[in-house]
Amino acid sequence: MSTDLFVINPKWTVQAPHLRCTLKRALAAQPEHRVWSGTEHINNAGAMAYGGELPDSGPWHLDHSQLRTLKIAIEWRRAKREASGQKTAPDILKHWKEIEDEVIEAYRGACHEEGLYWI
Repeated sequence: MSTDLFVINPKWTVQAPHLRCTLKRALAAQPEHRVWSGTEHINNAGAMAYGGELPDSGPWHLDHSQLRTLKIAIEWRRAKREASGQKTAPDILKHWKEIEDEVIEAYRGACHEEGLYWI
């Protein structure tokens, strides 16, 4: 794997807390739902959720493994959100989706740089 760092720029104050909360929820659900398949991602999630790696402002410099950890957590949370039927305020959901999409696109770009393509 590449040791390149990928930059994510949160634009709204709700974005970093949202992703930290997503990671914390996924960590809490890990024993039952097996969100991640390896300890590398579980360790990444703990460091990003409880460490200073996802500050509220300023750019985030994440490696490929951290991007994958976030991508998996985001996909898990989106599935849970969709299944719950609960309504979230559209303006908040827009900001959540914006940062989630940015992370997923950064991961897709990282994979493409390595010659790995997915749909």
